[in-house]
Amino acid sequence: MNEQQAALRINSGSNAEAVSQAQKEHRSGVFAKGRRDGSGWGLVLIGFNGELAPITLTDGAVIGSASRDAHVEGAGIAAEHARVSVRADGCYVEDLGTPDGTFVDGVRARRIGLSHGDVVRLGSRIGVFVERDLSAYGGAVMRTGPLVHGPRQRKDWIDPILDLVKGGSCVCIEGGPGTGKRTMAKLAAAVREGVGDIVTVDGRAEGKPTIPAGIRPMTWVVLDADRLPRPQQLEIAHAVGRTSGVSVIATVGQPLDRAVGDGKLAPWFASLFSGKRVTITPLEHRREDIAAIVQDIAERRGIELSRITPELLESLVRAGWPGGVPQLEATLVSAAEVAGPDGALLPASIASSLARASRTKPSLPPATDPSLARARLEDALARANGSVASAARSLGMSRQAIYREAERLGLDIARRKFSRS
Repeated sequence: MNEQQAALRINSGSNAEAVSQAQKEHRSGVFAKGRRDGSGWGLVLIGFNGELAPITLTDGAVIGSASRDAHVEGAGIAAEHARVSVRADGCYVEDLGTPDGTFVDGVRARRIGLSHGDVVRLGSRIGVFVERDLSAYGGAVMRTGPLVHGPRQRKDWIDPILDLVKGGSCVCIEGGPGTGKRTMAKLAAAVREGVGDIVTVDGRAEGKPTIPAGIRPMTWVVLDADRLPRPQQLEIAHAVGRTSGVSVIATVGQPLDRAVGDGKLAPWFASLFSGKRVTITPLEHRREDIAAIVQDIAERRGIELSRITPELLESLVRAGWPGGVPQLEATLVSAAEVAGPDGALLPASIASSLARASRTKPSLPPATDPSLARARLEDALARANGSVASAARSLGMSRQAIYREAERLGLDIARRKFSRS
């Protein structure tokens, strides 16, 4: 073999290895291509140890206490507990005949499909299935004032709110009941204590909210601004216009543009925020934080953590919680009262209190994560070789819904070619 032939063989081998590596990278994501920056998919293990532990999964990986693919330890976890497989229609987990079983959203199953946000219990360990950007979920549980959260929440809405306020901007904090938006507004206002006076106006106050006369505060905290009468909104807007460098920190229980469209907020009041709005994630979409929130509630209420069974914690993590943290706290306290001073807290005692999400899950993720929605839609079209009808069947949607979703996500189906790598 001459040098030219040897070089050709080496180069051919390198190309084959590169192709193989590219295929592996594509397989490292369920609905999105894998990246080298630590993103990917898998389980985020949660519990009372103050840590969120991501477990990276791959096609064919075995989860268990003796596994090299996905090592997970805990009571009731077998050496080889479950196997993960990726098919054209999604990701599946298969129990490998274990005594304690594998549960997905409370259902014990031999083999079952997984979707983003599903709660998986293996023995006594609980995890949340994540389809992409797994590394963003991992790390120590944090506390910002009274708020208990993981690193993803710090990055997604806590730091953005604080950064806007530190820069002197106005900010509108959107969120549902009990998500912490009022607490976050007060924490943000504390950043500006050295700038000047802070005035708080509460739209939920009984009667007409009072606004102190004759003062020019540098920071306005307007809680539940969408419930504040328009005359008070106008008064605040005029006060802000009379003084430079003033920051308004407002909270609303619905998206800002919807509040304006419904007549809850005057357009000239909403214009103070110039598009600077941050949405606090509801508990249903931050399930990895619920175990830490439960631990915080239990410690404040004097409930021993040893009384909270894995089955109860699983039920709490997968519940909907439209009322937010206060509803979660009331449910946990009720379970403790039913169980007595020393009894174990069981799911049966709170079954009637748990709010469930719709049994028919949307095929695409909620609008809170449009990048994930776009990735899943692109993947479905690629698997269907660009056929909208086939992609619609695999996602359980109509073709019209596919086109509407593509338009919402800025995806041009007609001009773009989709094919699998």
